[in-house]
Amino acid sequence: MDIGTLHTPLPCYHEATLAANLCVLAARFPALAHEVEAAETPPLELAWSRQGEPSARLGGRALHSAYDPRAEASRLVASLSPAVDTAVLLGFGLGYLAEACRARGGPERLVVCEADAGMLRAALSLRDLRPLLADDRLGFVVGGEPEGLLVALELSGARRLAVLPLVAEEAAQPGWYARARAAADRFAAKERINENTLRRFGRLWVDNLAKNLAWIAKLPGVATLADRLSGLPALVLAAGPSLDALLPHLDRLRERCILVAVDTALRSILVHGVEPDFLVVVDPQYWNWRHLEGLAAPSSILVTESAAWPAVFRFPCRAAFLGGSLFPLGRAIEEVVGPKGTLGAGGSVATSAWDLCRILGAGRIYMAGLDLGFPGGATHARASLFEQRALAAGSRLRPAENALAAALFGADPTMVPDNSGGLIRSDKRMALYAWWFESRLARAESPPTWSLALRGRAIPGMPYAALDELLSLPPCRKEIERRLLKVVEDGTTTAQGAAEATARLAEGRRALLAAIAAVEEAARTGLAAAEEALTQLGHGGDPRPALDRLNHADALVLGSNARDVVGFLLPPLEELLGRRAESLAESLEHSRAIYRSVVDSVHYHRAALHRAALERESLSDDACAG
Repeated sequence: MDIGTLHTPLPCYHEATLAANLCVLAARFPALAHEVEAAETPPLELAWSRQGEPSARLGGRALHSAYDPRAEASRLVASLSPAVDTAVLLGFGLGYLAEACRARGGPERLVVCEADAGMLRAALSLRDLRPLLADDRLGFVVGGEPEGLLVALELSGARRLAVLPLVAEEAAQPGWYARARAAADRFAAKERINENTLRRFGRLWVDNLAKNLAWIAKLPGVATLADRLSGLPALVLAAGPSLDALLPHLDRLRERCILVAVDTALRSILVHGVEPDFLVVVDPQYWNWRHLEGLAAPSSILVTESAAWPAVFRFPCRAAFLGGSLFPLGRAIEEVVGPKGTLGAGGSVATSAWDLCRILGAGRIYMAGLDLGFPGGATHARASLFEQRALAAGSRLRPAENALAAALFGADPTMVPDNSGGLIRSDKRMALYAWWFESRLARAESPPTWSLALRGRAIPGMPYAALDELLSLPPCRKEIERRLLKVVEDGTTTAQGAAEATARLAEGRRALLAAIAAVEEAARTGLAAAEEALTQLGHGGDPRPALDRLNHADALVLGSNARDVVGFLLPPLEELLGRRAESLAESLEHSRAIYRSVVDSVHYHRAALHRAALERESLSDDACAG
């Protein structure tokens, strides 16, 4: 589309405009402001749009509409699904699209990916963008490695993305923007898996949490573990096939490292007569509990999550600590009894085990059994429950190899580089775990981390280390034991002082049930008001009284401290609402659908809490050791 030339002279760069914009940018991103100021402006063909706004061409392609760049940007943003909370802009252009995202009804947050800081310099020299640059919802990934977008999205709290490309900028630097788009796609895939997981396990998490509420009051949190083992090396024992080669050396490794085991690896470790210092359990499913069933680790410290399968809390161990709940019901209770501290979660228990090492202050972390693939066609360490179940279930007509094939080919298999320079079969699920480690290790404060799996998936930021490197570390077991004893003593003191927290829990539970009941009443009012307004619209009546009641119900629900708890079980908005409403009637249909789901969620939470109260056993009979 040709850019209009109705105005003369052509738009030009202004140093005063640049300086004013940079002053605002520097208040939030000083390093970026310095980079933009020092950059060279690219060769843009400047012109006025027919509406009198500056526009430009890059490489012969229009950056924005030749007629009305503001209206074009507004239409693009208006077309986004209401479920989108984050817009990723592939190119900043002259800022029109970013401004439209800031407008009322736009996404909650905005991340601009810009390959060339000079493009930002051009925009900041042409237009006054100070309100945009001052907005806390705006973030940037400029130049360098576009995969930095993964970290930016994670830190921003993004969930549902929309990618909005500027075609002219993509065409100018296709390689960089292709990598940025791939990073956005990887993040979006993770969130889709999270949504599918919520669909599948959301009610299980609520049920487990309701049964485990007393443990949230009783047990100390991982925050009390911060830097308790600072400077010491840590070894994470995951359950990948490469763990088998390391197991014969566990006695010697225990003398030199803190041993942190994931639940799926415990059986393999105990077979070799060693108990880990820490055992990490975060999966809420019954089948995950089966990895521990019948085992004991009286010398190990259990680190778990309040939504774990209830039997986990009866596992024989030295002491137990809780990570902060990932779910609204658990967080609501923690607000009453006290926070536990955040334990990272990247979809795999190995990610939580790594983060525990970080919390402990480990000076360096080694990852064993973190293959994130199928080296030699194997799926797990030989003594793991996965492997044993496959062998036990095998028969002449349905051999164990069938289960192996399902694991190998059940999640979009692909070949990826391994630490030896070769290729390993992996899949999309494991790609997300690899991304989690990559994004964490890109942070300056993350401890240096090595992989011991030569045939394991290569992860940027996690180089390979040979076993001999660990075996050459100086022994430090006495120091580890001295500090662990203090950890257990302090944890026991904290647990013994939990009587007050237990009393607060009882009051908090009553308050939560009352808040949930109030949400249900407001939701029923909103549902009735939406239906009445639709009826009035259909018969030519006045819907305004019903709309007033609907607005009041909206305010009550949105202002409730139980809002997040009830909203947890709601389907994704995109699934619930479909496209953005284009009329009052469609908006009312959306309100009706939302309130029906709210009422369903209220019923489930209330029933789960009541069931748990009836089923709860005396904790004095079930308490974890310590």
